[in-house]
Order: sequence, then structure tokens, then C-alpha cells
Amino acid sequence: MKWFRLGTAGLSGLSLGLLLASAGAGAQTRPSSRAAAAKYRTNFMVYDVRTKATQKLFSLEGEWHAPNWSADGLFFISDMGGSLYRIPLQGANRAKPEKIDANSKLTFTNDHALSWDGRRIGATAIRLPMPAHARGAAGLANPILLMDSDGSSVREIRPGWMHGWSPDSKYLACTETLGRGSHIYRIQADGSDALQMTSGNTRDDGPEYSADGKWIYFCSNRSGKWDVWRMPASGAGPGDKRAQQITRGSDTQDWFPHLSRDGEWLYTVSYPPDQPDHGYIGEGMKIKLLRLKNGLPAKGFELTTVRSFFGGQGSGNTSGWSPDSKKFAWTEYVKVSASAR
Repeated sequence: MKWFRLGTAGLSGLSLGLLLASAGAGAQTRPSSRAAAAKYRTNFMVYDVRTKATQKLFSLEGEWHAPNWSADGLFFISDMGGSLYRIPLQGANRAKPEKIDANSKLTFTNDHALSWDGRRIGATAIRLPMPAHARGAAGLANPILLMDSDGSSVREIRPGWMHGWSPDSKYLACTETLGRGSHIYRIQADGSDALQMTSGNTRDDGPEYSADGKWIYFCSNRSGKWDVWRMPASGAGPGDKRAQQITRGSDTQDWFPHLSRDGEWLYTVSYPPDQPDHGYIGEGMKIKLLRLKNGLPAKGFELTTVRSFFGGQGSGNTSGWSPDSKKFAWTEYVKVSASAR
């Protein structure tokens, strides 16, 4: 999800350059050259849960976000500068981004996810420029768009921050703001029958389905810091009494739980303890991994750091698991000096 920090932190899902350009007097409806200028070079990283090895697959100029692995394992879906791209992982075009022409006048964020069968993309976009009176939670237009995997047949379904699909592709799990909090919603893929699944003044985010479709995992600050929780796919119930805390006692703010398709692993994109929001980019970010058994932490296992890195906003707020559950991907950033731009 995107928190509404229209200052130096900016909106999650957009590079700082794009956000500042959109908020300025000369904002355009598409990313300007100023916004598109590379502030970072991005390393696309992969962790192998079998070998416990981290590998850099390739690097690209610019600030790239949230690599989603395709169902056939042949490419990533990622975003940069307000557009979606397909990045081949094999062959002559390996690591050469191909823009997905979604025929949209909207600016895409890093909230995008492929359906489990790989046929469709769900993605949140925003309308730029934002007039002064609309620069807040109440006025920001953030529709979820559905499209075929090639960018065709685009349609808006409802406002929300897209995060995950049900395994049968019938439902989307997303986040919406409500009052002082943010809550998890389940909606049908045509945008109908929205079900609010959490309640109260808490902040809940990053919902994803388990492979059996029975549970939705999410992150929440309801314990006083960000931890991983889960609830039945029908919702947390009155007073959220069916919400169940999965992780606790961590030394980080643990966002965005991503579950492997075989149900054996969960990883988080974790922020430093003094960063309770996810607009941060800097040192001290961590990838943490948890072994699961029957959807809960396996006996003798806890959320464990497997990688510390420079990154943050956009590094992996939607799932990067490979279809065979053996690897997962995220992005790390390298600062580009002004003289190199």
C-alpha cells in the first residue's frame, strides 16, 4: 500500500523524482525527463531456499520495483518511472525490459501482481498531476486496473492498493484506507462484492492468499510494531478476533509477507526499527525468511535475516516467489552520483 507522505518520503510506489515532479508546478500526466533520470541503479536479486545462496541476476539503470515472477518462470513483471515492464530472464533479450503497453493514461505504482495462472495482471495506478486539494488520502485517485498479461483489455475496477490474487483467480486482496486506519479488502475480480476483512484503528497492509486459498496473510501494526498476521479467507470477524499473529519479537518492522506456492516458506521485506512506515530508502533493510508447517512457524524456526541491503520503498511489496517455490526475487539500489547521470 501507499502511505500519503507528500514530502521527502513521497508516495510509496513511485520514485521520489516522479513524485516531486508530479507535485511541482510543471507536473505532467506522464513521468517527466527529470523524474525518469536515474537516481539509482537497481540490482535484481534472488535467494535460493535450498542452497541458502543470494545471487545478483542483473542490474538496470533507474529505480525498479517489486519483481513478480511469471507463472512459466521466464520473465519478471516490474515497474519503473510509472510504467510496467516485462523483463525476460532467458535468451537473447535477457535483462532487456519490454514495456507493457497498457493503453492507460494513469501512472502505475509498485502494487502489481500476476494471477496464479499468469494470464492477468492486477495493478494500482494513480492519476497525475494531483491538484493541491487532492494531495491526501481522501482525494487521491488510485484505481486498481485489471488487464491481460500483455497489457490488453485494461479496465478499472475500484480504488485500492493491489497485493494478491486468490489461487483460483476469482478474488483480489487489496488494502484501502478507512478513517485513521487502513484495512484489508477482498473483492471479486470484476470489482464487485467488496468485503472488508479487518477493522478498527489499526493499519493493515500487504494481503496475500495461501496456496490452499483458506488463509490471507498480511502485515499489521496492531501489536505496536509491524508483524505478520493471518486470518481466514472469509475475514477476521467481529473485533478481528480471528486474526492470528504469526511473527513476534523481531528487531525490525516486518512488512509484506510473501508465501511460497508450496506453503513451506514465508519471507518479509523488513525495515529498520525506527522506520514504522515504508517510504524509507536506505541502509538497514533486511530480507527475512520463515519456515512454515501447516501455515504456522515450524517448530524450532523463527523469522531469520538472510540478507541486509540498501533499499526499501518498492524493493518487494508484492510477491517475488518463483513458480517452483525454490527462489524469490527483490530489488536493491545503488546510488548514482550526479556526475554519472
